Amino acid sequence: MLVSYNWLKDFLNLDEDPKELGEKITRTGVEIASVDHPAEGLKKLVVGHILECEDIEGTHLHKCQVDVGEEEPIQIVCGAPNVAAGEDVIVALHGARIAGNEKIKRGKIRGIKSNGMICGLQEIGFEDKVVPAKYADGIFVFPKDTDVKPGEEVYEALGMDDYILDFDITPNRADTLSMEGAAYEVGAIIDEKPKVEPVVLKADGPDWTQELDVQVDEKLAPKFYLRKVSNVKIGESPLWMQRRLWNAGIRPINNVVDVTNYVMLLTGQPMHAYDARTFKDGKLEVRKANKNEKLTLLNDKEVELDPNDIIITDGQKPVMMAGVMGGKNSEVEDDTTDVILESAVFDGTSVRKSALRHANRTEASSRFEKGVNWDNTQKALDMAALLLRNDADGTVNEGEIKATDAQRNPSVVKTTVSYINKVLGTELSRAEMEKIFDQLGFTVAGSEDELVVTVPNRRWDISIPADLVEEVGRIYGYDNLKSTQPLLAETHGGYSAKETAMRRIKDIAQGQGLMEAISYSLTSPEKAISFTKDPKPVVEVQWPLNSSRSTMRENLITGLVDAASYNMARKQKELALFEQGRVYDHENNTFNEHEHLAALYSGHTLAANWQHLDQKIDFYFVKGQLTNLFRAIGIKDEDVEYRAELVQGMHPTRTAGIYINDQYVGLIGMLAHAVTTLDKALRGSDIYVYEIDLDAIVSMLHKGMKAKAAPKFPAIERDLSLLVPNDVTNAQIEAQIKLNGGKYLYDIRVIDVYAGSQIESGHKSISYSLTFLNEKDTLTDEVVATAMEKIEADLKESLKIKVR
Repeated sequence: MLVSYNWLKDFLNLDEDPKELGEKITRTGVEIASVDHPAEGLKKLVVGHILECEDIEGTHLHKCQVDVGEEEPIQIVCGAPNVAAGEDVIVALHGARIAGNEKIKRGKIRGIKSNGMICGLQEIGFEDKVVPAKYADGIFVFPKDTDVKPGEEVYEALGMDDYILDFDITPNRADTLSMEGAAYEVGAIIDEKPKVEPVVLKADGPDWTQELDVQVDEKLAPKFYLRKVSNVKIGESPLWMQRRLWNAGIRPINNVVDVTNYVMLLTGQPMHAYDARTFKDGKLEVRKANKNEKLTLLNDKEVELDPNDIIITDGQKPVMMAGVMGGKNSEVEDDTTDVILESAVFDGTSVRKSALRHANRTEASSRFEKGVNWDNTQKALDMAALLLRNDADGTVNEGEIKATDAQRNPSVVKTTVSYINKVLGTELSRAEMEKIFDQLGFTVAGSEDELVVTVPNRRWDISIPADLVEEVGRIYGYDNLKSTQPLLAETHGGYSAKETAMRRIKDIAQGQGLMEAISYSLTSPEKAISFTKDPKPVVEVQWPLNSSRSTMRENLITGLVDAASYNMARKQKELALFEQGRVYDHENNTFNEHEHLAALYSGHTLAANWQHLDQKIDFYFVKGQLTNLFRAIGIKDEDVEYRAELVQGMHPTRTAGIYINDQYVGLIGMLAHAVTTLDKALRGSDIYVYEIDLDAIVSMLHKGMKAKAAPKFPAIERDLSLLVPNDVTNAQIEAQIKLNGGKYLYDIRVIDVYAGSQIESGHKSISYSLTFLNEKDTLTDEVVATAMEKIEADLKESLKIKVR
């Protein structure tokens, strides 16, 4: 809301610097984004009266003799199409400064001397959007009844001597979206009651109320008033009204439309003026739109109305989108003689949705959606009629139609002096608080500690005791509140045990060469449950951004797959990504959150290098990475088991569930070809992933690994080649080797696996390398040989394995 300092003076006795006033207002809770002085930087702009105007042959230019209050007229060459003798215009003299700090000098145009410039409003700093259409492509001409004299500076006549305060309000302070509201706010700050006068209107025409049958749904428009003004003469508004409109950022149109905009700025009540011929059939209805109904708005935009839009009709077709903008078919035109004024309160939620739905937000819709003062509906209607009588020679017809007339009682809020002092940390007396409420225009009752505050309808944002605390605090002055230390126990910074554990796991993942990714928590319903062993009921948001962001994820893999697709589409196929974050589900009527860690691998185990063969990432490489992570956090290899699983989105034969001490903690495997084939960027790539539940893992953590010195004594290695039945797993074999290998068995590694025609059917050949080490003494062959004999004997007996 752009608030004129000079207009505020109509309500208050202001004598302080406008910029200092803006600072005061900001410090009490309504931010003043800027304080602008339109005349700042301009120089030597005066009123000029054109005495003669001759066309310059062969050009569009005109040679003008202009009276600028000097002894002799000056000659100015002007190319504006609307320049003519007898006009009062804006003249920039030699040495003048206009918009953009441009300097005007004497010169010659087509060889003809020009001693200045006749200006349009844009050339002296006005925005295009506020310049009247009549002068948009030419110079500005002062109206004939304007009291200006040649040689006078133009700033006062054009309202440029004013200061414009930009009230950057929050939605709850929409009461300041009017000059009266701004005056009450400033008056409370400077402790002065604003002069807000009532409107007294006496009709001077016949009763018209039987001419129109009005039907209004009270739910759509709880207040709906109409009044008729006849015999209006359409023309320009007086200059005083035009300058107040353009200083508020509104373009003057004509004396009828300008009156409705002026009253809206003054009272905060949006209004509309219809050409009375719109309702020639004697019917007006306020209803919701029907499907496929269309309306061409005043800005020439045709909209297809939605069944939830509130519209005004002539009994059949729409003539206005209520609270937003009027229709072209009800517009006040140059030949309009009779006008019907509307002052109403529409349902703010419906107005807001209509404005957004049709991308047509207006000054009126902005006010309706935030709220308006119900006490000003009548005042606005009467003031508009009075101004049309004064400025358009209209006749105010007797009577008004009040189709709906719901009332809103002032809000009464109870609190106590002690409560307000406790919250603010002050020691204000009851009398001091009553003084503050009086400055705000609130009435106070009650006795001793109790405060019963009656709040006028113009402050519809106040309804609970906390609101009163805020009002007292800001008018008393936030700077006057004592600074004290909070009376709370000191909180020591740092991470919780769980946070510390998760950060430790993330550090390990980063140390393995993985790059951290962060993806959206919202995804599609299909992706939310993919890559999940046992999907649970999903969490859906009520107002999603779009269909692909409608559901909370139940896994992290889907986000990493999206990241892989983005990278591979840009030829980045060597990927090693991880994400630590939360997943969500809705189980047992409870919304649950779980901390997970997931990783994704694609490409090769090492960057291309002449020293080694390229080795593609496979299941065993990723399993090795995960095994190293488990070891680093203290989980023993023998406690971890991998079991074949069928999981949606995962490869059916290259996927395993991860179990620690028989508890399911996650999965590892390759993405199904069906997933990678659907995405052009992923097609042809083998992508491996794992995801683990950190809520389960963290409780299993130990303090971690400790470094120790390298052994002083050499190790002994022995190879063991076995013919193994297909139903015997590597994990079973390693378990039996560890059981019988003795205390010096240090490491077991698979060095070869073969299955083919050279060995028995139903069998496979596995070769192991066993490492023995005594860290305190030299290990002998006899000890190792004894251990190997025991291992071989046990494998033959317990697993029916042949030693080759």
